[in-house]
Amino acid sequence: MYIDSSYLKNAIMTTPSFASMEMWQNPNDLIGTLYTFASIVTLFALLIAPRILRRFGNYRWTLGTLLLLAMTLLGLAIFNTAWLIIPLFILEAAITSILYFNFDLFLEHYSKDTETGIIRGIFKALTSIAWLVPPFLAGVILDHYGFPLIYLTGAFLIIPTIFIMMGYLSDFKDMHYEKTPFILSQKTLKEHPAIVQIYWVNFFLQVFYAWMIIYAPIYFHDHLNISYEDFGIILSIALTAFVIFPTFEGWLADKVLGEKEMLLLGFFLMSITSLAIPYLSHAGIGLWMWGALLFVGRMGAATVETMSEVYFFKHVDAHNASLVGYFRRARPLAFIIAPLLASVLLGFHLLKFGDLFYVLGFIMLFAFYFTLRLKDTL
Repeated sequence: MYIDSSYLKNAIMTTPSFASMEMWQNPNDLIGTLYTFASIVTLFALLIAPRILRRFGNYRWTLGTLLLLAMTLLGLAIFNTAWLIIPLFILEAAITSILYFNFDLFLEHYSKDTETGIIRGIFKALTSIAWLVPPFLAGVILDHYGFPLIYLTGAFLIIPTIFIMMGYLSDFKDMHYEKTPFILSQKTLKEHPAIVQIYWVNFFLQVFYAWMIIYAPIYFHDHLNISYEDFGIILSIALTAFVIFPTFEGWLADKVLGEKEMLLLGFFLMSITSLAIPYLSHAGIGLWMWGALLFVGRMGAATVETMSEVYFFKHVDAHNASLVGYFRRARPLAFIIAPLLASVLLGFHLLKFGDLFYVLGFIMLFAFYFTLRLKDTL
């Protein structure tokens, strides 16, 4: 995920018919627009997701989606022209969001409201362990062997996932999934009054992810001259926050504090660390200091992600598949708006590349408004 933007940039620059276009003379300025297109496709996919779910069931649909993801990653490894890499990237982005939606339904099916925080926290911690090593390995592979081997490795990693699905979830029993329109009705809003507020909390979190996933690799590699291998080390340090904090924070949300105060803390940490990135880039700080800074930012993101999901899933059940889809649509919406905004700011030379992180820091402060309107579940 963290090398997609660099791969797209490389594909555009090495495809003559693309590189010769005037609009792509500086890919860094417009690479975000490709994420916007990918997110529009993702948003459409999530809109029709409940309909597909009711027809095929979560198990069969998830299995088919995993197979499609493996083939998509294989295509990204094999082809070397932007004309094929770009549509495959768009497909990859949509599939990834769909799988998060599918896994939500599996997890919610086996969760009790009184244990939602603990279960979600453990799930996030275990998931995050899988994020620790890949950034470093991807950096090493990229610096020595190029992009294709990374996507080939990703395709092969889908195989054990499929076998785990077949071995443990083949007897999954689907519930009756409710229908919910794209725009929530007044009746639905009255039945789920907290959904809208926590949706926007999740939206701002996804804006942070979009900004960091798209622009941080390019900024650190192209503007700060940090190798992909070293940036992989920085990311691995930062992502340990997602392993350390979610389980404990899930317990706190269930037993001690509730979610509101921790959400405010999380957004504060995301804001100050984003503001610090361009400021410290002129200070010549070392690898470990960058790792520590991004660790604090990811500590905030881990807190917001865990608390927002705990809060949301305490208010819905597994049969509310469309509401889960509504909640997950915050991600593609953020990945439409955030890169589009950044592309406008860069394309019209309104700010320098590094200044994007100042903008991100201020955007995170707006999330306080929606967070303060939440009512704690504890």
